[in-house]
Amino acid sequence: MPHVTFLHPDGKSGEVPADLTLLEAAEALGFPLNHDCGGNASCTTCRVEVQAGGEHLSEIDFEEQDLLDREALSEPWHRLGCQARVTGNVIVRVPEKKWEAPSAAGPAEAKQVGRAS
Repeated sequence: MPHVTFLHPDGKSGEVPADLTLLEAAEALGFPLNHDCGGNASCTTCRVEVQAGGEHLSEIDFEEQDLLDREALSEPWHRLGCQARVTGNVIVRVPEKKWEAPSAAGPAEAKQVGRAS
């Protein structure tokens, strides 16, 4: 089973069944990942920043990318927890507030995130 880690002051970490969304994984681990729209990809409150294991998440689809682009979150390490499905070990950072500025990860770090395991 994949190991998922949510980096946050109240974060959780543990094994979850494969193919859960990050939102479903958070719920399974008892971590309250915000999702104002109920997990329907119509807000960005469940956004996360992939720190490692990006290759172990499902491909980003048009709907998710479009929503992230509209919120100026188009860097490859941004994902919506309600859309990204877990296929292997992954570590994600969860902003403490909806509009918290993204971390200082730059393009070089983004490339490494995709290759980390």
